[in-house]
Amino acid sequence: MLVNPFTPSEIASNPEDFFGRFQELQSLERGLTQGSVAIQGAVGIGKSSLLARARLLMEGFDSHHTAKTVVAVGDKDVKTVDDAARLLLECFMHVDEAHTKVAFRLGSIFEVESAELCRNYANGRHLASLKRVVEKEFLGSLLEDRESLVLAVDEADKCPVPLARLIRSISTHTQHQGVKRVRFLLAGVSPFFRKMVTEDSGVGRFFYKTVTLKPMRPEEATELMESKLALVSDAAAEEGVDLRVDPEVVTRVVSLAGGHPHLLQLLGSHLVTHEIEDPDGTIDSRDLVNSLRRICYEDRVRAYDSTMHMLDLYGRRDALSSAFQLAMPGFPTRINRRAAAEYLGLDEVKWLMENDILCITSRTEYGLVDEFLRIRFLFDQAESAADQKEMEKDIVSGVSLDRYLESEIDVDEEDSRLDYLGFESKKDAATDNINDETDGDA
Repeated sequence: MLVNPFTPSEIASNPEDFFGRFQELQSLERGLTQGSVAIQGAVGIGKSSLLARARLLMEGFDSHHTAKTVVAVGDKDVKTVDDAARLLLECFMHVDEAHTKVAFRLGSIFEVESAELCRNYANGRHLASLKRVVEKEFLGSLLEDRESLVLAVDEADKCPVPLARLIRSISTHTQHQGVKRVRFLLAGVSPFFRKMVTEDSGVGRFFYKTVTLKPMRPEEATELMESKLALVSDAAAEEGVDLRVDPEVVTRVVSLAGGHPHLLQLLGSHLVTHEIEDPDGTIDSRDLVNSLRRICYEDRVRAYDSTMHMLDLYGRRDALSSAFQLAMPGFPTRINRRAAAEYLGLDEVKWLMENDILCITSRTEYGLVDEFLRIRFLFDQAESAADQKEMEKDIVSGVSLDRYLESEIDVDEEDSRLDYLGFESKKDAATDNINDETDGDA
């Protein structure tokens, strides 16, 4: 049986599982030496994996850093600042109330006797406990000279308000104490950082960098696919199985997934699974089309059915169809923001963004949060078996798919797709203000 090295449901916590993001890692490294850092982006874009890799970097893996790091996972039960403090404390501190001892687990175990810490912890005064821990007296015992403490929280979007209050309190406290070795590293779905700043406008000054994670660059996505498919081929050869990978499949997968890490892993995993179930000695376009169908109508059918139902319920299916017709030919989906504002209207665009269908990919273009939603949409549009076969060929070859879309927009194919480079709109300023905070650093 072929091995399947693709891991769509796992965080790339091991260095060998992590691909690309060189520029983002450099940005995080520089940021954490100066202050706290937040990572934000769409669901499945690789925030947790980047956070895990950044922790390894700061701990000294393939770097000169010597930080101690801990990571907590946020949840909706975190309602108060004391809840947020406890979330972090439980990751590296154990309280023995009977003997008034506290053990810290940061690489090695350090034990200290402290009636004050035990009393505060037992009484639910977790913020007070954490403040005590990050003072010079304790940090001097927990950390070596020049080491820093990185307090990481993944899924920060689940509790942005308590975290904003915690970071404000701890950062202000450490600065008054002259402590410069404590950093926060947060990761969460956009726009969690905006919610933190809305709660406390001053909390933003403690963050040196806010990284808005975009899809992987084509060369990075290609490296991921080629490396993992090479593992499949090598393992097959060791088993005496002759397996070939069509290079064009890699190109099409990178394009269809739009550089989205989870979608790359998901489609790669299905390619291998399909070849296992229906082997012909080649991972090719046949496996690709069948994998797309399985994803759209089996693996993620509930998610796509729910999205389609929501579009119908709120009367937005035509708006999405029109957005697809405005898109440049092929994949990944790229829709000019000015054209979208003019032909769809700002309210429609805003609704599609607020419901995680459209996202900003640059200052001039929208993209899709999930490229496979467009595939499902197109599959649904094809009425006859012949239409579906023809569309499958077009999907694999990457040609324009406009003829499968039904829209009230009359787009002249000879008009260079609304003359993207020179399109003029009275609503330019309004369009540029839609969620512009996701375009760059906060």
